[in-house]
Amino acid sequence: MSGHSRQGNRSFSGKSDSKIKKTNAEWKTKPKIVSEGSFGSASSSQNDSLSVSEEFMVNDLPSVVKNLKLYDNDDCNSKNCEKIVGNTCGKDDGDQDLGDKDNGSNKMRFDICPKRATVKLKAPLHVLNKEKRNQSKRDKPNVFLRPGMVLLKKYISIDDQISIVKTCRQLGVSDGGFYQPGYRGGTKLHLKMMCLGKNWDPETKLYSETRPIDDAKPPAIPQVFHDMVKKAIEDSNAHIRNEVPEANAGALVPLMDPDLCIVNFYSKSGKLGLHQDKDESEISLKKGLPVVSFSIGDSAEFLYGDTRNPDDAKEVILESGDVLIFGGKSRHIFHGVTYILPDTAPTSLIEATDMLPGRLNLTFRRY
Repeated sequence: MSGHSRQGNRSFSGKSDSKIKKTNAEWKTKPKIVSEGSFGSASSSQNDSLSVSEEFMVNDLPSVVKNLKLYDNDDCNSKNCEKIVGNTCGKDDGDQDLGDKDNGSNKMRFDICPKRATVKLKAPLHVLNKEKRNQSKRDKPNVFLRPGMVLLKKYISIDDQISIVKTCRQLGVSDGGFYQPGYRGGTKLHLKMMCLGKNWDPETKLYSETRPIDDAKPPAIPQVFHDMVKKAIEDSNAHIRNEVPEANAGALVPLMDPDLCIVNFYSKSGKLGLHQDKDESEISLKKGLPVVSFSIGDSAEFLYGDTRNPDDAKEVILESGDVLIFGGKSRHIFHGVTYILPDTAPTSLIEATDMLPGRLNLTFRRY
């Protein structure tokens, strides 16, 4: 992964610009993932805490209705942001994280589509149209990674990605929305989190009907998400039957209707250590009911393997619109996100949503 480059080693003032050279050198060095617990490191470190650039207050938010439809109007755009949360949205601080400092009280919210402080030039219409055409081609083939594990490349259309972001934004600024998860020792995870259907607590590794930090009830999973998950599993099995005819029935992914979803937002510096998703019910785990993961926004390097050792893991790049499914014989794989590839999100997605730089990830499961 490379960062922004710059010709020569002198600034406009004619002085040596060693800081820029150092920054470029750092981008060329791929960070090494560290093996962690079920959802990230629990060790205390000053570097583990995400920075907070702004706080903003949200009061009297409307409750989220059950089976909410995909949000398809312009309320996620900057000019209409005040309709949802009033004049309270933070500015885009790039790699700086916006959000709460009290670990998720009802008075603090993290907005993945904040009002921008500066005017950004829109991309030309022909550029956006070309991007949509390329997305619709889905020229990158689906990949059978291992029995029970399939990667559906560019599976979610740009229009559906935009709707997903807008829906998650609306849910995220409501009760039970995005917050900064962490541990009692003060360590913070390198992401923002929101649960749908059931709450998952990274401290206790338990599911519950309400969130312990503020007693908020997680929003319901929108019905359209249920439909998308069902179709993705069906299409993954169709791919296995068509492309891997020698694979036996054990290669297929069990059908599943999710009753919970963990939504994570990774900033440019976001990451997640190798872990297993094993906190669901014993019945669900024994049946190998799959985890279905939607990737939206910036691309990410994803590691997976049979052990917690990152040196033994395989890697794959998850791009915006990709759907990764692992169940059956692959249900207990170790997996994690090493790093985020900055500025790789589709231009049309950012233009339509004003989503912060980073990656939005939805993982659906059955408890």
